[in-house]
Amino acid sequence: MASPDRPIALVTGGSRGIGAATSLRLASAGFHVAVNYFSNRTAADEVVARIKADGGSALAVQGDVRDEEQAARMIEQAAPDGRLDVLVCNAAAATFTPTPVSALSWSDFRTKVTDELASAYVLAQRALALMEKQKRGSIVFVSSTVADGPPAPGMTAHGTAKAALNTFAQFLACEAGPMGVRVNVVAPGFVRTEASAHMPKAVQKQLADRAPLGRLAEADDVARAIAMLVGDDARFVTGAVVPVDGGSTVSRM
Repeated sequence: MASPDRPIALVTGGSRGIGAATSLRLASAGFHVAVNYFSNRTAADEVVARIKADGGSALAVQGDVRDEEQAARMIEQAAPDGRLDVLVCNAAAATFTPTPVSALSWSDFRTKVTDELASAYVLAQRALALMEKQKRGSIVFVSSTVADGPPAPGMTAHGTAKAALNTFAQFLACEAGPMGVRVNVVAPGFVRTEASAHMPKAVQKQLADRAPLGRLAEADDVARAIAMLVGDDARFVTGAVVPVDGGSTVSRM
């Protein structure tokens, strides 16, 4: 149960990678964190245990972010008293295999794009209804620098899905602003996580060498950017798409 003096945050896909780092970072900032997971309850419980061991407050919330009923139930579990301060939409909506358009079926392309938006739409809609009553709140979507252009062949479905997410977030920011709610996006490049561990070391080094800051992103780098955007220091920031890539997208080197 959330403490009445703690702000409340729901982090989707909060049990691993960027989501776990974000859950831990927000908990350390004083939030009661609802850690969403899809199937790996053990991973979610481990994140909750780490938060509680550090004196924080958290609970695990199961649900498929693409399902309208489950998304609504997640909001209810995270905000049983009708209070929600932060929503972080991080969960991976659909897995994909890099495939050129010539070999990509319409069904697979459509699924990737619609699942990406489905994972954000209902949760944002339900969260906004609560935040409007409070006249405050913050929503952050986790996108990707792939939305700005292909870093490699076969990324059309993923890039299009993330570009659609960015556009949705900016339209939502315009509607939510008069309600006192801010909406922003973080767009990481390559991030070192369990899911990306299969990437060959030589390729990782190549990516690190391209970044002006000289290294790859860690999950906590993204989590820190999210914590910054939901914090008071960014109180006049909305509709922004913030790249978290060490400068890779602006470098021509």
